[in-house]
Amino acid sequence: LLEAVLSNLDALRPGQYPVRIEVVAPDGRRVFEESISLDVPDPAVAGEQPLVSNVFSREIPVDGPAGAYKFLVYFENGAAATGGEITFNVFDPADMPAVDGEVVLWGKDEGLAKWLADHGIRTRPFAPGQAAKRELILVGTGGGDAAAFRELAARMAQGASVVFLSPAALARDGNPVGWLPLAQKGTWTDTDFYGGYFRGDTVCAKHPLFEGLPAGGVMDYTFYRNIITQGGWGISGASAPDDLMVAGIRAQFAYKSTLQTVGYNFGAGRFIFNTLRIRDMLGVDPVAERLLRNLLNYAGQGLDQPPAELPADFQQQLKAIGYE
Repeated sequence: LLEAVLSNLDALRPGQYPVRIEVVAPDGRRVFEESISLDVPDPAVAGEQPLVSNVFSREIPVDGPAGAYKFLVYFENGAAATGGEITFNVFDPADMPAVDGEVVLWGKDEGLAKWLADHGIRTRPFAPGQAAKRELILVGTGGGDAAAFRELAARMAQGASVVFLSPAALARDGNPVGWLPLAQKGTWTDTDFYGGYFRGDTVCAKHPLFEGLPAGGVMDYTFYRNIITQGGWGISGASAPDDLMVAGIRAQFAYKSTLQTVGYNFGAGRFIFNTLRIRDMLGVDPVAERLLRNLLNYAGQGLDQPPAELPADFQQQLKAIGYE
């Protein structure tokens, strides 16, 4: 859906103005173009006009290559606008990387299971007991009780790779990260991290999570607008991660920093804790799909060995992370 609005600010005289609307592909080809007439009424006759008025709103099919497109709206004559150009990205499903390995689903998240099945990603439910091989385990929005988390921790300690795709699965007794398998879990920050004039910034590393996507610095607030967590979600004061992918920082008054997508080693395995809105945006924003596929492929590396033995101090580890 492409929309254009006019904020006149009483600058235009009443009358008809020709407006040109175009969509330009990455190769410079126009995939849509149309001229319309914009009527600016006389406020003495029509009364006071709204601050913003709709000029154009339409769903436009794009027939062209994947990449960055320009949406152009400009006066052909009689006036000039200070805006008039934005960039949006088009994705081709055929360009999405395949997820070749099997994904083990832990916890109840029927929507996630259906999405994975619909997109050709092989899954099976988590089964308690001794695993025959090291697994890639995906946790969606559904959590579990203490026994279930102990089973998950044991599988991790033996070499499994676990992805916590949403913080929703980790809430415990009023603590949003109460089941996070860390001794130092940190605290959840619900403060207005991005609001106000001096907002915070989300930054990401050049990392396999962002393969094929812009990365390496402050995240593009247009490209990632549906993915970046609003309200400053993240953890602060937690153990230092072994693998830092996404973090946030607000450097003005009321300084705050957050960890938003991070990885930790755990015994012979590891886990990734993500707070980006990947789960929420599946089926809505193709950026979420690309991130999930990248995340599964990255987390699924190095699982071709048999499970390791549980560490001798595993019970002490469970007690330290609050699972006993």
